[in-house]
Amino acid sequence: MKQFEYKVEIIQIQLKNGIDFNTAMTEKLNLFGEKGWELSGVHGTVFYFKKEIT
Repeated sequence: MKQFEYKVEIIQIQLKNGIDFNTAMTEKLNLFGEKGWELSGVHGTVFYFKKEIT
């Protein structure tokens, strides 16, 4: 049976000159993905991630 660990993060994006929201959010989410975290839910600025325990 698969087992998971979970992470809850509040993500607020501050836009800098020339960077739109979608680009900034994509970059932030990709940082979690590179570490093995999979986005499993969102509620406002609260993001829920999970990662399989191997």
